[in-house]
Amino acid sequence: MGKKAQTSTKKTHKLSHTKKKTITLNKDVKRGKALMPGAKWERPTSRAYKKKMQIMERNKDRLQETEKEKQSRLDEDADEAYDELVENMDQEDLQYIRQMAGKSNKRSYDDEGSDLEEGALKRIHAQIEEEKNGQENVQFMLPIKTKAGWKDRSVKVEGKPAEESEPEEDEYEEGEENGGGSDQEKEEEIRDQVTEDISAGDKISVVELYAKRKEMLREMKIKIGSLAATFLEEPHTKISHLEKLVKLVDMPQADSIQISVQRLAAASVCECLKDVTPQYRIFHQTAEKRQKKETIALQDYENGLLKHYKAYLLKLEKYVNYLKLGKRKMPKDELVLKQAEYFLTYMCELLVAHPTFNYSFNILHAITPVLDSSIPNARLIVKNAIEQIFKGDMRGQISKEATRLINHLVKSRKHEVNVEAIDVLRALRIKDVNLDMEKEREIENKKMENRKRALIQRATLSRKEKKHKKKLADLDKELLEAKGEESKQQKEMYFTDATKIVFTIFFRVLKSFPRSSLMGAVLEGLAKFAHLINIEFFGDLVNVFNHLLEADFLTNRDGFLLVNTVFQILTGQGEILNIDPSSFYTHMYKTLFSIDYIRSYNDLPIALNTISDMVIKRKSRVSKGRVLAIAKRLCTMSLQMLHNGSASALALVREISNNHASVQQLLDSEHEVGSGVFDPYVDNPEHCSASNTTAWELSLLHDHYHQPTKRLADHIASMCPVTGVAALPLDLKKPHQEILENFSMDNMAFNPPILPPSAIKTKKRHFTPTSLQLNIDSIDCDTSIDFYSHMDKTGIVELLEDDKDPITETL
Repeated sequence: MGKKAQTSTKKTHKLSHTKKKTITLNKDVKRGKALMPGAKWERPTSRAYKKKMQIMERNKDRLQETEKEKQSRLDEDADEAYDELVENMDQEDLQYIRQMAGKSNKRSYDDEGSDLEEGALKRIHAQIEEEKNGQENVQFMLPIKTKAGWKDRSVKVEGKPAEESEPEEDEYEEGEENGGGSDQEKEEEIRDQVTEDISAGDKISVVELYAKRKEMLREMKIKIGSLAATFLEEPHTKISHLEKLVKLVDMPQADSIQISVQRLAAASVCECLKDVTPQYRIFHQTAEKRQKKETIALQDYENGLLKHYKAYLLKLEKYVNYLKLGKRKMPKDELVLKQAEYFLTYMCELLVAHPTFNYSFNILHAITPVLDSSIPNARLIVKNAIEQIFKGDMRGQISKEATRLINHLVKSRKHEVNVEAIDVLRALRIKDVNLDMEKEREIENKKMENRKRALIQRATLSRKEKKHKKKLADLDKELLEAKGEESKQQKEMYFTDATKIVFTIFFRVLKSFPRSSLMGAVLEGLAKFAHLINIEFFGDLVNVFNHLLEADFLTNRDGFLLVNTVFQILTGQGEILNIDPSSFYTHMYKTLFSIDYIRSYNDLPIALNTISDMVIKRKSRVSKGRVLAIAKRLCTMSLQMLHNGSASALALVREISNNHASVQQLLDSEHEVGSGVFDPYVDNPEHCSASNTTAWELSLLHDHYHQPTKRLADHIASMCPVTGVAALPLDLKKPHQEILENFSMDNMAFNPPILPPSAIKTKKRHFTPTSLQLNIDSIDCDTSIDFYSHMDKTGIVELLEDDKDPITETL
């Protein structure tokens, strides 16, 4: 069947007569041909209409006049304010404002504002000229605070004020007409500022150049100080001032002040950031809900702070990278290297002040390679900074990151790095760690898996049981957070990971690079962290140390450190092990004579501490022969060291004598045990026959120039009495470590001061004069005198007959 064409008819709405009349009335009202019902009709040609229009025009004129009067009053008030500003401002500030106004090209003013500012500047210039032409110079002093407020002070100084170079008004007018310039033009203007008053061919003295440089530097100091002060007053609203300070860090300046200005700007930004930066990491999550205005303003401020913080670090890193280069690639300009050291100091200060802020890991990545720099001062700066971080780290996260970076540095350089890279690891706060944490985690995971299997075998839980279990898990988590158990576990995990990295570095050096220069630092680190080593590895470590001693390529200092590490292990957990340390006793006894006050005096503290661990801490396991040999050697060593070393060695002998009564055998000259003669050249302390000798060195030390050393020697020679004349005062009854430090010569002074020898009083003796005062020719005497005839000849004849010695006879 075919479809019939269906015709669609549009529905039309008919308007009522009243609505049509209303529409036409509205159109007539709009055209002015009619009025709304109830309104009074006024034709444009009527008198009432004209009178109404005149009144409106008069009111309009009055409003314009009142607005002009208000504007004129505002202008007068502004002029008065500028006049007061000119009167109260210092001449230096006026000069600075004038120069800055001539260089400001970024600001745009209205016609009225520019005229007002131009008039004020003209008055400022007139005031400067009046002060120049005057006979007296007014020097403004610092203001004082009174009850009424701050009060300015000024002092009149006689003489003409010093002439200062001022930019001409033409330059300012040109700058105003141009309306602004590019940053490149401003940089060129700053570079040419030193020679702006100097034309080609002019002769200028060094004093004038220095004065010009000092003036420019003072202006920049004022600018940097004002920007920093205003930013610190309201950091949330004056974040743009921080941006300007950051730009000054690497902005090109005049060659004579560029380094100084950049250094001052970098120091100012560093201090500002240390005061403003929060002690937490900033995280901005995308908020779906609407936020308060205060929250939005705070987020904008934090975003700006992060932005400028990052820009500042990037500018500093450009110079710090010079310190990472080798000696060949490093720039030869010393000023650049000094600038790099200063910038490195600022980065380290920021890291130490805020180790938990956003860019702390970035700073660590930047400064850690400097530990292998060829500049000692740069290495020391980074070492001190990382040590402070290690000592103050309570969470362990940044310590773990720092150790990871040091491990990467040492491994990438194939262990050919400076000692500071390993020495810094000794400052780690790894006291309470759990190196068996992984094993415990595996055991717990296995238990959890067994529980899951048991639950799966049971019937499936209902919805209510699942909800109840989830609530219990959330509650347990909240309880852990409230107790702080979760943070403790996380802290322990961080420090445990850091400890594993440290021991990885130490054992890698011991195993693969025993001849490396890092050996001493590794041994010191092992001695400090020996209590953290698992007891299962003690035997292997001692065997490795034995092989190192037999190889005989270690220095004396490394040998002392190795023996110290061994006895640190054996005096702790290693006491339960049956290990014979006789080879270490022999090595220590043999190398003690290598210490003197010239070549290896810094090794003395390590040697004395090692002997204390060998003889005192292990007193129940040391033989009598070893104790006597070591005590005798310490007495001999005290003869070849400075007074503080001698006193420290004698203090250790006193400690050994208090713990081993057999040492007093060295003070008895008639006591003999066994046969043989003491031989100091025998390396083994058991076979040197130390029981057959005495401590004769104490008699020599009785006449020592240092009074405490003499007192200690007399005390030991008297068998260490507690009371009596030979008893020690309290300041000498201290451990040998403190005595070594107290009597040190680091300050180039004796403690106590040594008195000069007293003058010897001699009796007056009368001697015969060596020269005669009278003339020989004036003496009257007989020239024919026979001396032989007057001699007594009888005594001589008797002596000859008896054949005796005349000398013995007379006696």
